Amino acid sequence: MSKILSFIVKLSLIAGLFAYLFYRALQGSAFSELDVKSINLSYVVLGFMFNLLATTITIVRWRALVEALGSTFPLNDALKYGFIGFMFNLSPVGIVGGDAVKVALVAKKNKIPVDRATASVVVDRVLGLYAMFVLGLIVLFCTGFYANPHPTAKLATQGLAALTILTTAFLAVVVVPASKNNWREKTAEKIPFIGGFMKKLTAATLIYSNRKKVLFLSFLATFFVHSFFAVSLYFFAKALFGLAPALIDHFILYCVGNVGSVIPLSAGPFEYFLDELYPLFEIAGRTSFEKGHGMAIGVAYRLATVGVALVGVVYYMFARSDVKTALNQEEDVKGDVQ
Repeated sequence: MSKILSFIVKLSLIAGLFAYLFYRALQGSAFSELDVKSINLSYVVLGFMFNLLATTITIVRWRALVEALGSTFPLNDALKYGFIGFMFNLSPVGIVGGDAVKVALVAKKNKIPVDRATASVVVDRVLGLYAMFVLGLIVLFCTGFYANPHPTAKLATQGLAALTILTTAFLAVVVVPASKNNWREKTAEKIPFIGGFMKKLTAATLIYSNRKKVLFLSFLATFFVHSFFAVSLYFFAKALFGLAPALIDHFILYCVGNVGSVIPLSAGPFEYFLDELYPLFEIAGRTSFEKGHGMAIGVAYRLATVGVALVGVVYYMFARSDVKTALNQEEDVKGDVQ
């Protein structure tokens, strides 16, 4: 019952936010400017390809983090599980759904302990977010956007700073070598109900303290990931409206927009931030953008992610039995957590 209620609440939030954004967009001229015949298909293809490339790199990064824990993880399996997990990410359950599927698959099919599989996904997720937050702060301060007085710009800047501090603290705990008294494992063990599993998870995560090179290379690779996603967003803006803010401005829009994506909804917050911030940018040839332009570009970008997720659908069609078997053992995994 709780899962059904959570599903309904999240789906309602997504539907309500999109309804509000569409209503507001219709009040301006953004959608009246759209003409299917004028859409630049070359830019659409480029936007999709950069999106696909960025997603693929994230999966290869996750594979490296799994193997850093001492497990063999074939590239084909990593691509299969990664794209299937990405497909599940698009459900209203949010980011947790896809990560849980990846853990279940790699634990079941590759015989990797649940605690290590979970540790790889957690560190992968935090590294991805951390690199995006750092990139966002660099761009905000280099361009001077941090000083923009607009309330949403202020909120985004403060949010990026706070999230960077939090993820820095987490990674600092991970990279510090394990101590003889194992205080981190002992602290994790005291967590009610899940202390036993959290102790194992903490121990698995601390293995990365001796894998700093892998962490550093993964961090660098993630800069390319988020750069490619920002470039993808830029190409979709060019495809829809021809004239668009500078590429560096789309780095700001992408990083700031994804502050909202930390909220575990598959859609909505990113488009909201994009729609709020797009009118703040001006270019030669037009005075400014209006509410609705960011919404249209955000939807185009979102559709590209759906297209990338179709790769996961293909993998899923050939591995349905494996996925179902892994998910059917979810209760066993929960038992291990208990």
